[in-house]
Amino acid sequence: MGIRDKIKSIIVAAGWNYVELAEEMTKVTGRKYTNQLISNRIRKEIISFKEVELICKIVGYSVDFTKTSL
Repeated sequence: MGIRDKIKSIIVAAGWNYVELAEEMTKVTGRKYTNQLISNRIRKEIISFKEVELICKIVGYSVDFTKTSL
């Protein structure tokens, strides 16, 4: 599963859609987000890590790094 599918599945699993997410991201940051902007950035895989963290925080997830053994 790629990052695009992972982010989309987290958003949907949390019961959010891009329109609601864009509105909340705009409220939190003061920067204008649209559902199309979010969709394009995720689809093209050009979304910033800061935006991924914000999306996760809004929908109730966190980003964690876990060391694995190789």
